[in-house]
Amino acid sequence: MSRMGEREFVLLLGLLTGLTALAIDIMLPAFEQMRPAFGLDDDSTRLSLTVTLYVMGAGVGHLFYGPIADAVGRKPVLAGSLLLYAAAALAAALAPTLAVLYGARFVWGAAAAGPRILTQAIVRDRFAGTAMARVMTLIQTVFFIAPIIAPVLGKVLVVVGSWRWVMAFGVFTSMAAVTWSLRLDETLDPAHRRSLQLRPMLRGFRSVISNRVSLGYTLMVTFGFGAFLSYLGSTELIFADVYDRSGWFVPYFTVSALIAAAVALTSNRLLRRVNARQLALGASGSFAASSLGLFAVTVAGAGQPSFMVWLVLFSLCNAVHVAVFPTAMSLALEPMGAMAGTAASVLGASTWMLGSLLASFTDRAIDGSVMPIGIAYFAYSSIALACQLWARGGAAAQSS
Repeated sequence: MSRMGEREFVLLLGLLTGLTALAIDIMLPAFEQMRPAFGLDDDSTRLSLTVTLYVMGAGVGHLFYGPIADAVGRKPVLAGSLLLYAAAALAAALAPTLAVLYGARFVWGAAAAGPRILTQAIVRDRFAGTAMARVMTLIQTVFFIAPIIAPVLGKVLVVVGSWRWVMAFGVFTSMAAVTWSLRLDETLDPAHRRSLQLRPMLRGFRSVISNRVSLGYTLMVTFGFGAFLSYLGSTELIFADVYDRSGWFVPYFTVSALIAAAVALTSNRLLRRVNARQLALGASGSFAASSLGLFAVTVAGAGQPSFMVWLVLFSLCNAVHVAVFPTAMSLALEPMGAMAGTAASVLGASTWMLGSLLASFTDRAIDGSVMPIGIAYFAYSSIALACQLWARGGAAAQSS
């Protein structure tokens, strides 16, 4: 970090983290143009598989980048993943068939896991505990800019050019990130480099999973992320199918991202007064309480409560969860300083693979009712809180 100040460091890592979400959000406005381009009906849902495959690819990719980065260093692995990101985006832009597009999106997701994993490992190399949580909340503030600008940018690219321009934009962003990341110093201490042989790698994974604190907070993040992915996958359908307000989706999505950025920034300031564990407990408890309220209103309304009441509670749940996510990630990585890359891989794989599986139950169940997402938020937030309490018990046992 010696060649860049803290603000530049946060902006760069925020961009690297945002690349994962950008590749999803920017293409949503292009679906309407893409369907006839691939000979699909206007109401076809086959393009949604491009998002699913991207998430699956990210889940698989998370398993590999961390151990490799722990062996050879952060910068070469970061550069390699960004170049693969660019190649996959170019392949998607030039895809002649839907099958090629599907393959490119899977690889694109696998590549996008790299910047996300490396961001967490780099921050953990430099910081720990509450200090790491403060940096992560700042990175999350930058990260939430992507959902604000991505749909608008995607729409502009579709109007000015075509859906292929939307895909090609990924080449531009990744190459810009590669160039900028050259200013970043290598953060892995040579004394902490680990072997890439299979047995040491498996021992590293086992060390992370067997650590009660790390595992507890990882599961906490995973179930919370399951709720968040349900929000991403179900909100548009709920607005259109349950409440007949499809025109609300893009403005709501934009306002929600602004609120999320404000919450992340507020969390950063709170961490100057309280430690990360206190903030995580308060935020997680608030997430569970607001989710209980959402569930209660949903049950009282037989699955179709008042739109405005439901919207306020739903928004409150999502806003509170923003404070949970970066703080809990920091606490999950805190005990794993010597193998931050491997720990970030376990965290990322669990979050994306299990989290997307949890969200899929909700997405498929939405059918004229908000009951599925009400149940999901209540169940996942409660389990996340229980996992945190279990992790806190492990931390207390280790310190005694």
